[in-house]
Amino acid sequence: MDKKTVRTILLTAFLAAVPIAAAVKPEFFAGLISKAAGLLMPVFLGAAIAFVMNIPVCWFRKQFSRIFKRAGDKTLSTLSVISAYLLLLALAAGIVWIIVPQLISSVKLFADNFDRYYDNFMGYCTKLESRDEFGIFCALKDAAAGLSGRIPQMLENTYDKTYDFASGIANILIGFVISIYILIGKSDIRRFTAMTVKRFTGERYETVRKRYRMVFDIFTRFVSGQITEAVILGVLCFAGMKLFRFEYALLISTIIGVTALIPVVGAIIGTIPSALLLFLISPIRAVWFVVFIIVLQQLENNLIYPKVVGKSLGIPPLLVLLAILLGAGIGGAAGILLGVPLMSLAYAVVQEKLCESLCPSEQMPDQI
Repeated sequence: MDKKTVRTILLTAFLAAVPIAAAVKPEFFAGLISKAAGLLMPVFLGAAIAFVMNIPVCWFRKQFSRIFKRAGDKTLSTLSVISAYLLLLALAAGIVWIIVPQLISSVKLFADNFDRYYDNFMGYCTKLESRDEFGIFCALKDAAAGLSGRIPQMLENTYDKTYDFASGIANILIGFVISIYILIGKSDIRRFTAMTVKRFTGERYETVRKRYRMVFDIFTRFVSGQITEAVILGVLCFAGMKLFRFEYALLISTIIGVTALIPVVGAIIGTIPSALLLFLISPIRAVWFVVFIIVLQQLENNLIYPKVVGKSLGIPPLLVLLAILLGAGIGGAAGILLGVPLMSLAYAVVQEKLCESLCPSEQMPDQI
């Protein structure tokens, strides 16, 4: 037998052995996959960070190629990556500069007025307890009484969560380092990947390459649209809070804008610490702030998000809403994150097939 036949047999045997092993020893196989995923997590994070940072890197490369016309590819790549990460560092420093002083001020305000806040809170509890017809406060007291026996378990869980948090931070830092190497050497990585894919796909290489470019462009536009939408939401939140004279407008609007990078539910996640911050000042102000965010969130979900993200992806806003609903129902948070770009990919493929069937003689555009 020639080498190609032997390679085909070995590959087929390996592909057949994997599902058999998973069926015979599912626990061992699941544990092996989980351990491998944990070890490779910095690599996955690095690839994801590199994908997002590739947008400003390409922009800087375009500018530097105009300025330094005789510079080599390696020099342009290095300058572009350094500039993009310095910009990211400056933005992070600016956010910290906004949040940390106001957070320290909030903690100091809380410490100085703790007695008054406690008296007000106990007064609210006393009034509500006197009108408690359903026994809610009695149940809360019973739960608080049984809480003391769970303190050791809570401390143990706190230690585990702290360890997981520290591990996550370490993985993110390593991921940033890996992303820098990926972006600097992306030309070599692209060349190696193209050669490998061409080796395995043969005549279908151009089709695979075209589909890859379509997926890459769609996800790139999705990230750009998500960032644009988050900036718009943060600005609207700041304007609304200034209009209604809410405290800590700059701090809270920054929190809302950053968490809005998570599609659809991000603003709700940012509402929780923001409302707690206002609760320290006045519970009524916190309630009105939640009402304001709910109205702003409805405006975002039904008008801003479909319009901005849909326009960046080139799909109708109705399909964006449909993708959000289907993604949330099928995959929860991950479904929301992936639903919109996957819907855009399906829309692009259908549009391409229809155009090929209706006008096969015309040349297809590069971007859909």
